[in-house]
Amino acid sequence: MSKLNKLFKEAKKNKKKIFIGFVTSGDPNYASSKAIIKEMTKSCQIIEAGVSFNTSTSDSPIIMEANDRAIKSGMNMNKTFKLIKEVKKETKTDTCFVLMTYLNPVIIYGMKKFIQNCKSIDISGVIIVDSNLNSPEERILVNGLSKKNIGYTKIISPTNSDKFIQQSIRNCKNSWLYITSYYGLTGSKNVNIKNVKKMIKRVRKYSKEIPTAVGFGVKTPAHVKQVSKYADGVICGSSIVNKIAEGHKKKMQGKKLATFVSSYVKKLSKGVGKW
Repeated sequence: MSKLNKLFKEAKKNKKKIFIGFVTSGDPNYASSKAIIKEMTKSCQIIEAGVSFNTSTSDSPIIMEANDRAIKSGMNMNKTFKLIKEVKKETKTDTCFVLMTYLNPVIIYGMKKFIQNCKSIDISGVIIVDSNLNSPEERILVNGLSKKNIGYTKIISPTNSDKFIQQSIRNCKNSWLYITSYYGLTGSKNVNIKNVKKMIKRVRKYSKEIPTAVGFGVKTPAHVKQVSKYADGVICGSSIVNKIAEGHKKKMQGKKLATFVSSYVKKLSKGVGKW
């Protein structure tokens, strides 16, 4: 059983919901990003750390700009692993870390090396945004990560077929399903609660057990509270990244920027209730 399985199982047992915060690792620079993530561990049960990539397919301009800032500061896959390792060591946190990336950087880095480093640094899960369900790479990832008890998460949207949802459930036995509340770019609209209800109902047709977490357009504590009525977890990404950009434009960095961002994340996290 992966750490993510245990976390969602324990939350369900105690009638709690999971708050998941996303940041692009290394945004706006290594030191500030590290300070931000350390502060976020106080409010997030899961942190998605995005690996900077400049040709992504589903990210909003907000996250693309974060990728550009991180790349400009010298961020790469190795430094992402290093950053998370240091955060875990310095905070001794129970927060689960999930790497969110695309297939291209993983293949260039080396798939076996990637999986091994996830294990050695104690990464709890992986999201590969553009991996095809039936590709050879998908099989390597699903099997390799599963053997090391690392969760693997697929993203499903309102436009996906039931067949796609069923296969995604099979591939995510060690993790959760990431449901987008609408089709399109993350953060480009407000959360669509009608779609959230429909998507969770569709998932539950095929699995009563797999945890669901909803993202895309979740920007306020009220949004978080609304989504948590239906999903097991709530994901906030673009709004947090936008707050980092806001602080960066005000010339904040390090601890000052981390406090500025984390106060916002703390408010968002209250939408899932007390932990």
